[in-house]
Amino acid sequence: MRSKILNDFCFHKPTTLEEAMGLIDRYQEGGLLMAGGSEVIPNMKSLVVTPDHIISLKHIPEFDYLRYTPGEGLHIGPTTPLTHIEYNPDVQRVYPSLFQGIHGMSNTNIHNTSTVTGNICYAVPSADTAAPLLTLEAVLTVRSVEGERIVPIGELFAGVRRTTLKKNEIVTDIFVPEPQEGALMAYYKNPCRKALDLAIAGVATYVVMDGEVCREARIAMSAVAVVPKRAPEAEVMLKGQVLSAELIEKAAEHASLHECSPISDIRASAEYRRELVRLSVRDGLTLALNK
Repeated sequence: MRSKILNDFCFHKPTTLEEAMGLIDRYQEGGLLMAGGSEVIPNMKSLVVTPDHIISLKHIPEFDYLRYTPGEGLHIGPTTPLTHIEYNPDVQRVYPSLFQGIHGMSNTNIHNTSTVTGNICYAVPSADTAAPLLTLEAVLTVRSVEGERIVPIGELFAGVRRTTLKKNEIVTDIFVPEPQEGALMAYYKNPCRKALDLAIAGVATYVVMDGEVCREARIAMSAVAVVPKRAPEAEVMLKGQVLSAELIEKAAEHASLHECSPISDIRASAEYRRELVRLSVRDGLTLALNK
């Protein structure tokens, strides 16, 4: 008897948001939304997920868009491929940390199919767009047959492969606000290899200076806790203070020792991950010091 590669399932191709909402509402217990499929298909093959119904969003034309309005921000559609975002000059210029997060992900084939929505909504701890979007304070618009609601990205992640979204909800827009004037941002991915690998530890930083004083500081980390997360205590240590190398070292050490909880696995030890966090936070904050 031939073995199966995937479990049996029904594949749906809705062409409107209303049709998609109706399908996921009907099949929310055994259904699974799919944007690009780069997370869904491998996990189906390894039986991590075994949906009875897959609802593809790729055939809804209005879901594929990327709109930047100066002074307002960036709107990302739920099926917009990473390639379109990565090579957009406004993203590269205004949101360099988001560009860096996308640019370091996997390979061109993945970029041509994968989406930011899928990257964050699949909620793996090492998602490369999660930390930059956390520091940029992105906001998700979510729709279901019951209506619409707004979800700040800081309230999205609930655990490994778990979000706070309801089973019948669809993300219809990701809004990334315009950064503050003079904001300096970066994303540091630390993989085992230079390409095609998950981050051992990822760190995004966002700093706004007022002369020598740090007016705003945001630090977010991925792959070092069960969810991508901010480092609020280290941020408080920096805000309103004259930025110095000593203060940066202190904040970086605090974030690495007290605001993340990495594990040891085949790819890296917990101690090594903490050291990567410390170095990445230090380097990201130092960009502001050296400006």
